Amino acid sequence: MTKYKMIVFDIDGTLLPFGVEDLSPRMKEMFEKLKQNGYINVLCSGRDIFTVGKQINNPYVDYFIGANGTFILDLKTNEYIFEKTIEYKDFIKFREYAENNKLAFSFVGNKWGYYNDLFNIDHWFYRPFKDKFISEKEFESKEDKNYLITVSSKTPQALGDALAKFFEENNMDMWVLAVWAGGVFISAKGITKATGLKILGDLLNVTLDEMVAFGDSENDIEMLEEVGLGIAMGNGEDVTKDAAKEICLPVTEDGPYFKLREKGFYE
Repeated sequence: MTKYKMIVFDIDGTLLPFGVEDLSPRMKEMFEKLKQNGYINVLCSGRDIFTVGKQINNPYVDYFIGANGTFILDLKTNEYIFEKTIEYKDFIKFREYAENNKLAFSFVGNKWGYYNDLFNIDHWFYRPFKDKFISEKEFESKEDKNYLITVSSKTPQALGDALAKFFEENNMDMWVLAVWAGGVFISAKGITKATGLKILGDLLNVTLDEMVAFGDSENDIEMLEEVGLGIAMGNGEDVTKDAAKEICLPVTEDGPYFKLREKGFYE
């Protein structure tokens, strides 16, 4: 497996079953073996600096590409080596649209996470990190950044289409990064997980062809398509599987561990 230099993992549905915060013993072993064999280990997730939780403390992980590619954190130096944020003037337009259309949303900076009155901060995903989230009305006073907006919706595709039209009509540097079962992700235009990987690769002299990536969701599609070996989880969405070169066992069966062992990345 000498062609590959970097191994990239989504978190939810890939490293961790939904609602679980601890890696299985096999997954912990996987990271240690990959590091021993000289690979660069990367987390590439929709999670941010607040909701990534204990995964950021894994001693065998080198970089965290967070908020779906909007920033890259060097975990050895704790420095941001890339970021692209949503401009304040665009956020103000979005906020007005959200208020007029009664949208529930949250967003993340690098000081705090924020949420509006309609957003369910008691959702299982956010509940462990509630102390890191405050009212979005406090955003201006914190002089913070805005990496990624999450809008909750029971009709995410229709919402995504409406938001995309709104951004275009108002000439905003924002786009709908991904649609998922519970809503949509919004970022600065042009950002995806694949964008973040390309930028990190350029900094480390690693090409996309020299990367392996695992993912399960729609926001992983570009990443799986553009790396040398994109592997979808057995529990992944059909559109994600269609974009991948290979499929591994589900997250509940430690799919990445067995796929990498099968392909000779470690014994």
